[in-house]
Amino acid sequence: MSFSKSAVSAAALCLTLAATGVYAAQAAAPETVIGCITMEKKANAALEANQQSPNYASARQQVNGARTFCGHGQYKMGVEHFAKALDLLGAS
Repeated sequence: MSFSKSAVSAAALCLTLAATGVYAAQAAAPETVIGCITMEKKANAALEANQQSPNYASARQQVNGARTFCGHGQYKMGVEHFAKALDLLGAS
């Protein structure tokens, strides 16, 4: 009986930690207009700091695309494109 309680407790703890990780990831860049604004600031700072990067042009295209998506209310796509730009610049 004690093993069963331990197993159930461990499973509950794992589920709680996994859910917390998902919520934390979403909180980092919510797929809303606020998320777009936050990610755009990060991406612009990364572009400014990494002008010599070989991926600069691709990152700039991602940022421009992200602005378009965010401007049309497609916040999820916008945040994803900003994240891709940060990744290209090694600033994610």
